[in-house]
Amino acid sequence: ERKFALYGHYKHLTTELPHRQGSKGSQADYVTREMIFHFLWFDEPLEEAHHAYLFQHYPILYEIKSCIQSFRQIYECGNMPFLYLFIENHLTSGIVSFKSFAKGLLKDIEAVENSVASPLSNGFVEGVNNKLKMIKRIMYGRGSLELLRAKLMFKI
Repeated sequence: ERKFALYGHYKHLTTELPHRQGSKGSQADYVTREMIFHFLWFDEPLEEAHHAYLFQHYPILYEIKSCIQSFRQIYECGNMPFLYLFIENHLTSGIVSFKSFAKGLLKDIEAVENSVASPLSNGFVEGVNNKLKMIKRIMYGRGSLELLRAKLMFKI
């Protein structure tokens, strides 16, 4: 039975489909969206045959990968000129989503500049707010105010 490496470990071909990790079988060879996402976002490797097929049939992946890498580079270097070059390049992009993203960055350019220039973040506060809202939604109509208060104090 043939095996192939993915994410640093081996998987049997018969177990690939249930775990949505892709397959290279005798009748079908497929790549899942999850694998493509991990390749683009986390830079995890794809099998060479999958990589060649994807970039041959979906050349837009080059642009997506390039966009993700350049946006990350802006924050890693804290370089403001890279930010403006990124926005300028993507305002004229042929990909509608990139144009929309660049326009959104321009709308709130002051906040974007601050996020690039400063190592500080409000991510922790936003995470706590999201957790509170999730608990509130779960509890809606299910318990009293005292129970909600106790649950919030326990979870935070």
